[in-house]
Amino acid sequence: MSKKTASIFSTLQKTAENAAAVNSELVRSLPVEALEDNPMNRFSMAEDEQFQATLSSVEKDGFLEDIVVTPAGEGRWRIVSGHRRVAAARKLGKSSVPCKIREYPDKLAELRALMGANLHRRNLSPFDMARQLETLRDVLRQEGRLPENVKEQAELMAEQTELSRATVERYLDLLNLNGTLTAWAEGGQMTMTDAYELARKKNQHLYPVVEEFVSKADRQEDFPALVHRAVAWAKAAELPPPPPKAAPSPLRTVESFGRSIRRSTAQMKALELGEEADREAAKKKLETCLQNLEELRRAVEALKNSL
Repeated sequence: MSKKTASIFSTLQKTAENAAAVNSELVRSLPVEALEDNPMNRFSMAEDEQFQATLSSVEKDGFLEDIVVTPAGEGRWRIVSGHRRVAAARKLGKSSVPCKIREYPDKLAELRALMGANLHRRNLSPFDMARQLETLRDVLRQEGRLPENVKEQAELMAEQTELSRATVERYLDLLNLNGTLTAWAEGGQMTMTDAYELARKKNQHLYPVVEEFVSKADRQEDFPALVHRAVAWAKAAELPPPPPKAAPSPLRTVESFGRSIRRSTAQMKALELGEEADREAAKKKLETCLQNLEELRRAVEALKNSL
């Protein structure tokens, strides 16, 4: 009896399975209800045109690419790549989705994977990027890896995201805008050129002036053009920035700092690191705490000796 020739499809499928096994990434079908949105994901989940395209694709062709997840404990899985596809699956009433399970050595590695998956596959808004970079900065700070110098911070984040330092700084500047101006920019009522200009720290005192100009103007003209005119007028007026706030009383600062130290001490005493904690990572973080405390002790001693 002649041997049956395997189909191209089955051959490709077996090849993919073998490759996945070599990389310890066997694809599993996981229940949609067991998947959790990643709290580090700050990219927009609005049901916009991009989402509708994803929804249509999943409905017609299924999942052309696997969801990437990481263990979240107790039979739960945290999404790393595929938030919109999982959202589409939920909307379509699907009970399970194909997933690759990956484990990451730390929070930063997981965040980098999350950002990398989105940076190259989606049309991201500048505000999506700004919020995601803010999350990256927070994680670096939590892990004790964030430099104090602002430019060094931007350089480090640029290395993590493969963006330029200037681009990182420009995105982060957008976080300076107040709620009204952010809503205008995200809603297309202000050009991004004007948004970037207003977001510069030296122009923050112009926000109320621009808003007042717009509120009193004739709304017959195109709104973005009106905002542009308001920004140009406010800059041309060369309005002086508000006077700096008076420095707080030194003794009041010391008192406030003492209360903060007592609160932190109480929290540390109540902290319990269970068996599931990464002991090596915990030791490193505690060692960083001790180093910071030693630096604090020296600063306090120097201040005390100067009195």
